[in-house]
Amino acid sequence: MNKKIIFLAMAFLCLANVTKAENVGIDDFTIKQGDTIQVAVKLSNTHTNLTAFQMTLKLPEGLTLVEVEPTSRYGGSVTVGMPDTNTYNICGFWLEGNQLRSITGFSGNLLMLTVTASLDFEGGQGSLSEVDFITTDRQHVKPANISFKVGFERASDLYIGDANLDGLIDVSDVMTVVNKSLGKDVTPFSMGNADTNEDGIIDVLDVMNIVYLVLH
Repeated sequence: MNKKIIFLAMAFLCLANVTKAENVGIDDFTIKQGDTIQVAVKLSNTHTNLTAFQMTLKLPEGLTLVEVEPTSRYGGSVTVGMPDTNTYNICGFWLEGNQLRSITGFSGNLLMLTVTASLDFEGGQGSLSEVDFITTDRQHVKPANISFKVGFERASDLYIGDANLDGLIDVSDVMTVVNKSLGKDVTPFSMGNADTNEDGIIDVLDVMNIVYLVLH
């Protein structure tokens, strides 16, 4: 009887180790036609020594990747290739001197993607596939492929001042624009709603304009 219990316990532990895996994903999101927003690539990991990575990002037609930025979890370099229409190869490598650095923490945002939608964008489905991490001891860790949905709102639905896309204009929008102007990671974020004077940049003038909207 004791042997059976031990066997079952060992089997359960083995199963638990198999199901524990690194997870990379992008949440479903909505973007206005003609707008630009930031979207997070999230990583939940069990390994403490993940460093380099590559992944293939497929976006729905009409949605374009503008920029990929690292977050506080990852301080390495990022390169982006475009082998096919709406397909992007994203690679990262964190090296300081002769030492490989590891991605920090066990959960949170790994990368911030800046994406823009054409004026005729009408939603679709995207995916992250062929995701492959390298550990500092040169081992491969391969999370499962994922898909995500992208909804849309028509261009006429722009709501100037609603920088964080919550349907309101309040102090949280002011803080969102302040953080964006300081170069911090901000998500969700609407470039069209935050760029109050339509000069193509987010700065103190937009902060002041949104403060005015909040007060009036």
